[in-house]
Amino acid sequence: MKKKHLSTYVVAVFTILSFYACKDEFDIANLNEPQKLNVSCYPSTADTTWIRVGRTIPVGKHSHADEGLTIGNAHIIYKVNDQQREIAQQIPGLYYACGPQKVGDIITLEVTAEGFEGVKSEAIVPNVIPIRIDGLKRVSVYSHSQARFETYDQLTATFSDPQETTDYYAVRVRAINYKGYAYGQANPIYDENGEIDYYQTRWSLGNGRGAYADYLSHQEKYPEAEWHMELQDSAYSYPIINNEDEPLLNPISEMDDNFGFDSDFFREFYIFSDASINGQTYTLHLNVATNATVSHYEFLMRYQVQLYHITPELYRYVKALNDVENNELAQSGFSLLTPTPSNILNGVGIMGGYNVTETEWITKTYY
Repeated sequence: MKKKHLSTYVVAVFTILSFYACKDEFDIANLNEPQKLNVSCYPSTADTTWIRVGRTIPVGKHSHADEGLTIGNAHIIYKVNDQQREIAQQIPGLYYACGPQKVGDIITLEVTAEGFEGVKSEAIVPNVIPIRIDGLKRVSVYSHSQARFETYDQLTATFSDPQETTDYYAVRVRAINYKGYAYGQANPIYDENGEIDYYQTRWSLGNGRGAYADYLSHQEKYPEAEWHMELQDSAYSYPIINNEDEPLLNPISEMDDNFGFDSDFFREFYIFSDASINGQTYTLHLNVATNATVSHYEFLMRYQVQLYHITPELYRYVKALNDVENNELAQSGFSLLTPTPSNILNGVGIMGGYNVTETEWITKTYY
C-alpha cells in the first residue's frame, strides 16, 4: 500500500479514537461551563497532516446536539520548528497542512473559532524503530477466555528498543487478501504440425480458500506439469490480534479477569510500553484467526506487521480509552471511570506524534 494511503487510514483510526473519547470529557461540577474546542492532530513524517476540529457537548446541553459537532470556521496556526504552514480545509471540521516533516521536528498548533476559547498544543515527531518479520506458522494456543485450545496464524516480528529513553508503541497486523486462480496441465498431445492440440491432464484449483496452498502442493507433486497462477483484485484488512500469548499486550492477571477487567484494544490499535523490555531486542508473537479473510478474496493471503512509535501523550490518551472499555465494573456503575487525558490547552482532544514502520509482506503457504 502506498504511504499516502497508509497515513490516511492511520489518521482515520486516530480520529475515531478522538471523537469516541469526547463523550467522557466532562466534569460533574461544571455542568454549565462553556463548550470547548475538541481538536485532534497526529504529526508524523507523512507529507500531509490532518487536523480535525469539533466542539464538546456540555452535559446540561444535550438538546443542542443536532447543531453538529464539527467547526467549519476555525482559524489554525500550524508551525514546524516555528515555520508556519499553510492550512486548507477539505470538509467542514477537517483541515490539513502539506509539507514534509522529519524526526525530531517540533510541531505547534493553535486553534481559534468564534464563540470558543482558543486552544494550543505541541508535539514532536518520534524517531523510527525498525521492525522485521521473522516467520508465520499455525499454532494451537489455550484460550483462557474460551477455556479451550484454539488455532491461530502466528506472526513473529522483532524490534530493538532504545535503552536511553522510555518509549511507547502500538502494533497492528495488516492482511492483504487476493482474488485469483491457478491451474496446471500436463501430457500434451500434438497435432500434425507439431503444435499442442490439447493436454491429457488438467488441474483446475479454483479460487477459494486454500487454493493457493493446493497450487504449491501440486507444483511440488507434479513438477513436470505447466503451472499458471494469476492474482486479480485485492482487499486489505486489519485482523484482531489474540493477545493472550503475547505478554506485552496482555497485562491482565487472572485476578483482574475475575473482577471484570479485560485487555481488549480499541480499533485494533495495540499499545504497549517498554517498561519490561527497555534496551532489549524483543520478538512479538502475534496470533490472528486462521480464517481472517475477506469474503470473495480467499485465494491468497499475505501478512504484514506495523510498528508505531508514539509519543507519551498519545499512549496515555489511547490507554485511557482502552481502560474505559475494559472496566466492566465502571461501566456498571460499581467503580469510577478515569477521565480521558488531553494535552489540548483550554480544550479537549489530543495532539500526538507517531512514526510507523512496516515489515515485508509474508505469504501464507498453508491452509
